[in-house]
Amino acid sequence: MNEPNRPTAEPGTDPKAPDPATAPSEAGRRLFVHEPGWRISIKRGSDRVFCHMMAPGQDYYHRLLDGELFLHQDSERLCLSCAARRAIISYEARRLPDEGPKFLIEPGDLPVFLVDDPK
Repeated sequence: MNEPNRPTAEPGTDPKAPDPATAPSEAGRRLFVHEPGWRISIKRGSDRVFCHMMAPGQDYYHRLLDGELFLHQDSERLCLSCAARRAIISYEARRLPDEGPKFLIEPGDLPVFLVDDPK
């Protein structure tokens, strides 16, 4: 018995499964924390713990769920989505600059120190 407005899935397919052609590749995805002092933990248990940043379009602080990874520093806690919005974490490493270091002193202008050897 199918409802007329309800779409039906073909046999052997899951309508909630993401399309592999459009889903981002999760294999090999790495996460980087760019600010010092932050630690990553897993929220465990049923105690009420909130993210310290409001998500866009929300006027309330959202809860961290059991098993969710989050960042914390002192008493501040952030879910990964909010930490990414604040640019504390990213999915790409910081790259080294393309050009080498610049030296302001010419090698010929360096002072020469002579050490008297009392031998």
